[in-house]
Amino acid sequence: MDKKFKWNMFITSFIPLWLSIMVSDIWNIAESGIKTWRHCDSICMNVFNICRENWVCVFVVLVIGILMLTSIISINRFLRDKKRNNTPHKVKIKKALRANKLSSEFLLAYILPMIAFDFAEFKSVVLFIIYFGMLAFLCIRNSNVYTNIWLEIKGYRMYLCDLETNIINRPHIYEACLVISKNNLTIKIENDIECWDFDNYIYIDSVSYTHLTLPTIA
Repeated sequence: MDKKFKWNMFITSFIPLWLSIMVSDIWNIAESGIKTWRHCDSICMNVFNICRENWVCVFVVLVIGILMLTSIISINRFLRDKKRNNTPHKVKIKKALRANKLSSEFLLAYILPMIAFDFAEFKSVVLFIIYFGMLAFLCIRNSNVYTNIWLEIKGYRMYLCDLETNIINRPHIYEACLVISKNNLTIKIENDIECWDFDNYIYIDSVSYTHLTLPTIA
């Protein structure tokens, strides 16, 4: 799977965390602005002074905002480009279960930053970058995909599936693939779907719905 797409999937998995950090820092900026606003100065000077005193918060808000937007745009472009592909591959769904459980490491990755780090202090921001950088490295390297909030908003759901395909004219089953689909795959058992094949584990459907499949991490 393309590393850039893995990175974008990882970033959009934590949209609620990014929004929480942004709201917290914007709140700090607003409180600081109320306390330090001087009516004798121009608006531009007041804004400049507020940004200067809260430069860490401003920096964090800008970086997170840009990061989220670019990741969302990249995912949408990736899905749109793959749907236009003209060489789909057929696979058969042998088994499908809803994968709706949040893992403990996913919840920890959400909760720990809000408890352990103060995003108004430069030191805490640096420590968070180190912590989250290591988490990103491990997840991307191992194709570990969490519940993705952006794909949920777009109507996708996750399923654990066994998929059958032909390799050199012989049937082969890939077990416990994580499938993201707009359709209810539990009612498509023994049905073929047309898709694009990525490393025998990652698929994008080409017909009435789009989904991706990724290897499950133990």
